[in-house]
Amino acid sequence: MMKLLIFCALVCSSLICCEGLETITDYLSSPVYPCIQCLCHGVSGCWRRQNCARYSVSKEYWMQAGSLVVSAADDPSSDASYRKCLQNENCIVGTIIKYTEQYGEADCNCDEKFDCKDRLAIHLFGNKCEKPSFGHTIARRFNDCAARVGVSAMLSSEGDDFCTLPIVH
Repeated sequence: MMKLLIFCALVCSSLICCEGLETITDYLSSPVYPCIQCLCHGVSGCWRRQNCARYSVSKEYWMQAGSLVVSAADDPSSDASYRKCLQNENCIVGTIIKYTEQYGEADCNCDEKFDCKDRLAIHLFGNKCEKPSFGHTIARRFNDCAARVGVSAMLSSEGDDFCTLPIVH
C-alpha cells in the first residue's frame, strides 16, 4: 500500500509540474529554414539569426507573426518574451516563417511561384511587396547564401511593370 501511495504521489507531482507544457515547434528542421538563412544573411550580412532579428524583427512584426515564445511558460504579450525570442534561433526562424505566411502565398515578383524571394519581399515590405526592389547589397548577400544552401538566386529588382498582386484581406 505504501508503494502505491508513493507511486501516486510521484505521478501527481509530475503532472502538476508539467501542467500546461506544450510542444514548441522545431522551425530549424523546416524545409523553409535554408530560405530563412538566406533572407537573414541578405538583410543583415550576418550568419547568426540573432543579428537578423536585431535588424528586422520589431516587436510589432513579432506580434503580427503571432508572438511566438521560447517556452510554453512564457507570456506571449510580454516585452520579456519578445526579447527572449530574439535571443533564440528557433523562435526567430519561426517568427519569420509565420510573418511571411500571413499573406498567403503572395507571388510578390509575379514569377508564378511562391518562393524565398517572395518571403524576403514580404519580410521587408509586408503586404506592399509587389515588384520588390531589394538593392544590390541585399541581393548580393542573399545570392552568396543561396549558392551555399541551394536556394534560387535573385535580382536586385524582381517583377515587371505588369506585376500586380491580388488584394489580401
